[in-house]
Amino acid sequence: MPSNRYPFIAQEAWPFLLVVLGMAVLAQFFLGYIAFVLLLIILLLFAYLFRDPSRAVPSEPLAVVSPIHGVVTLIEEAEDIRLHAKTIRVQITMRLYDIYSLRSPMEGKVVEQWCSAPDKHESHRHIDLHIRSDEGDNIVTAIRLRDIVRKFHLYMYSGERVGQGQRCGYLYFGGVVDVFLPLESKVRVEVGQYVQSGSTVLANLIHSEAASVIQTKES
Repeated sequence: MPSNRYPFIAQEAWPFLLVVLGMAVLAQFFLGYIAFVLLLIILLLFAYLFRDPSRAVPSEPLAVVSPIHGVVTLIEEAEDIRLHAKTIRVQITMRLYDIYSLRSPMEGKVVEQWCSAPDKHESHRHIDLHIRSDEGDNIVTAIRLRDIVRKFHLYMYSGERVGQGQRCGYLYFGGVVDVFLPLESKVRVEVGQYVQSGSTVLANLIHSEAASVIQTKES
């Protein structure tokens, strides 16, 4: 399992940055100053797009954090076709200039992964991730990649354990992500809210045992 410590600029960006830097050096000698400056601007733009600052993960064991940066565009009760169960669906849409890192919404075990290529009916590529907590909560993160570059990296595999907010993938130029939560979850975000990967709490998982403990302490 890869380390959670990453440089400010995502390691996935270095091939792009090195290519543009090489082109800028060549342009300085063969195409002139204007081409050199333009390529440097492109280099800085790529460096900004591929930024990957560290995140402060909240210390809430039953919290579900956002897997990506983006805007909440939908909250509804929905049927999860993977788990065949009624769930709460929280949809998050990434903007082109958002951070592209993917983080685990909760601590648990990766149960299964699904990946489907685009076909004639659907232009987007889909990646679905099923994580189960130690308490038996099931969360599915469904990812639809942008048509710009249908490229991604995943750093977690079926059978592995992941931590809450752990960096576990990279979505080049983003996409749309649906988080399917247990139906009894308490949602803590609203439509139109901007959320940050690994730090914004989307919802709390509700357990009757936890609720009884809280009531006992209060009494």
